[in-house]
Amino acid sequence: MSGALVPFYFDLISPYSYLAISLIDRRSDLPASMFELRPVALGSVFSALEVMGPGDVPYRRRYGLADVLLLAQHYGLPLEGPPRHPFNSLYGLRAVSAVDAPEQRFDLALRLFQAAWGEGLDLEKADVLSRCFEEVGLDFDPEEVASRRETRQAIKSHTQSLLAAGGFGVPTFDVAGQLLFGHDRFELLLALVSGAVRPEPEKLERLLARPRPGAS
Repeated sequence: MSGALVPFYFDLISPYSYLAISLIDRRSDLPASMFELRPVALGSVFSALEVMGPGDVPYRRRYGLADVLLLAQHYGLPLEGPPRHPFNSLYGLRAVSAVDAPEQRFDLALRLFQAAWGEGLDLEKADVLSRCFEEVGLDFDPEEVASRRETRQAIKSHTQSLLAAGGFGVPTFDVAGQLLFGHDRFELLLALVSGAVRPEPEKLERLLARPRPGAS
């Protein structure tokens, strides 16, 4: 499985995606060049699957935020959280999709995550976005880049790609068709990439075919 880029699906509203990209940034065995960043609209994923997002379920919202605070402390990452959550992340996502150079695309995504989750800034504000763009060497106008047909289509395309692959949330990594969900899957990801472990599709189908109590 080695050699191919690993698609990394994320949304800026996801604190676990913030943890994931921050861990990639600090680990030498996970170079940014290993990943293909694919920003998605997480709300559209939930709508397509007809499920509620974790933030819309009070007990899951409380648990999730408590969990993320502990994890950020564990990893030594700052975490303030955005002023509103969920927020409209499309301006930032479309800007990321507009960057052609992979390294700069990663830098912008990381900077936007740091601004929202590490510093508590509002990514719905044009001045915050503009400052993030400038800090990674991009001369983008937030309104202009977000209104481009190709950036709008890119988010829709990535979202559909995640759904078509069987994804249901972010962060998700696609290692040659095997999806890994969560910020803490990197050891397994590296094992898959190296070939140390391999998917077992036939065994999976046998397990799925076993009867479920109460199923009609």
